[in-house]
Amino acid sequence: MKNLKDIIFLKLLVIVLLFASSCKKELQVKPTISGVSEDATILNIGDKLTLAPNITNTRGNSYVWLVNGKETASGQPNYTFQATEAGTFDITLKVSNKGGTEQQSFKLIVERPIVISLADQLNVSMCNVLEITPAVTGPDRKDYEYEWSIGDSVIGKKLNLSFISPESGTYELTLRATAGKQTVTYKRKIAVKAEQYVKNAYTVLEYAPAPGKNHNWSIIGSADNWKYGDEYPLAYNDFLAKATGIRKVNANAALFLGSWGGSATFKFDHTVANVAGKTDLELNAFCSIRDQPAVYVAYDRNKNGMPDEDEWYELKNDDYGQDDIPEYEMIFTYNKTETDARRIYSYFNWKDNQPSLAKGEVVTNKTFTSSMTAAGAFSSRGFFPGLNVADNTTKQAVIMDGWKTSFSRKGKRVTRNLTGAAPFFQKLNIDIDLAVNKKGERIQLPGIDFVKVQKVVYPFQQDLSTGNVMTDYNMEEGRMLQVGSILDKHLKN
Repeated sequence: MKNLKDIIFLKLLVIVLLFASSCKKELQVKPTISGVSEDATILNIGDKLTLAPNITNTRGNSYVWLVNGKETASGQPNYTFQATEAGTFDITLKVSNKGGTEQQSFKLIVERPIVISLADQLNVSMCNVLEITPAVTGPDRKDYEYEWSIGDSVIGKKLNLSFISPESGTYELTLRATAGKQTVTYKRKIAVKAEQYVKNAYTVLEYAPAPGKNHNWSIIGSADNWKYGDEYPLAYNDFLAKATGIRKVNANAALFLGSWGGSATFKFDHTVANVAGKTDLELNAFCSIRDQPAVYVAYDRNKNGMPDEDEWYELKNDDYGQDDIPEYEMIFTYNKTETDARRIYSYFNWKDNQPSLAKGEVVTNKTFTSSMTAAGAFSSRGFFPGLNVADNTTKQAVIMDGWKTSFSRKGKRVTRNLTGAAPFFQKLNIDIDLAVNKKGERIQLPGIDFVKVQKVVYPFQQDLSTGNVMTDYNMEEGRMLQVGSILDKHLKN
């Protein structure tokens, strides 16, 4: 009997153990979710993204997807989000089973589409700048890139475009805007009206010659023709007006800028377009290959008709950065004029601004008979700028209205040996794309309205008769700068 009870007890014990083991196998473990980035995913409208996180303990799981707290889908461990509107979206996955609930959230940002808009009509006259300022809306980003083009030619890489064309016609502008993964292309036609202009920068705004031996301040034309009508000894403003009138009809009419520091400022009757990949100006000047002038340009951005000081930029040439004195200055002062029975003597002094002050006096000695022009007037050749003998009888020399008896010329100085580098009239091709500011940084100009030409090379020559002695040739007539035409190379008329 006892054995029977023991057998029954053992059987019951086995049943209990088996039941306990079965319950242990049925114990549910809470699910886990992984593979969810903490960083936001950027989408554009129209994009689709399937969210498929890694899930463990999947037995008996239920799935719920919420978009910004609102249940959107259920029953699946994956969810495909379709971007139909811009905004920020928190996509939450909740996974539950008998062991518990786990959830993770995805952050999605759907960016606004790029939208470009422009004025209904774009019209401008040729050789005028039209500032085109499109309105662009889109995602809040800092990596926007822009590209303007006409056909295959890229004409700008900023949002706003300073458009200019040297030719009339109708053109199709294309603006390409890129931000993030988005790229939008916008097209608009622009009508360019035909106009008539003069190719030469004929208007003389300022004439600031630097004198020397046989300097001829009144020349408007060829310096060799001082006898034959190319001298115009006038009051300063009258001289500017006369030079302007002559250069308008005769582009070759030159001005005699003289020794170091002499300059003149010219104005076009239109804006010269800065055409990419091409030279824009042709400057005709009397100088040597190694004595080329410095050229400065200005774009009349504020449209006041005059070059403002902060609008000037230098065009880099082979001499850029070669100046040994960046801020050189020479002061010229008229002294006196004397006569005797046969001659006239004119004196002026000069000095510079260097610590070891250089100075000197220049004397012009002319006979009366050899100084008369073909028209019977007394030539101003060799006189201080503005000095003239208006009365052949009295031989009295006077400084004409608007000219000064003392003035300075300032600028950079490139000291150079010009032995063997003969001067001649030559054509210099100039590219506006070479414009730089005072720091030497490139400046992108749509075009230019003003040109300033200045002599910056201070010439020395080796005197072969005395061995290696270098002689100052700055104020010698043969080394003085003359400037003729300054032409817009893009105008066809």
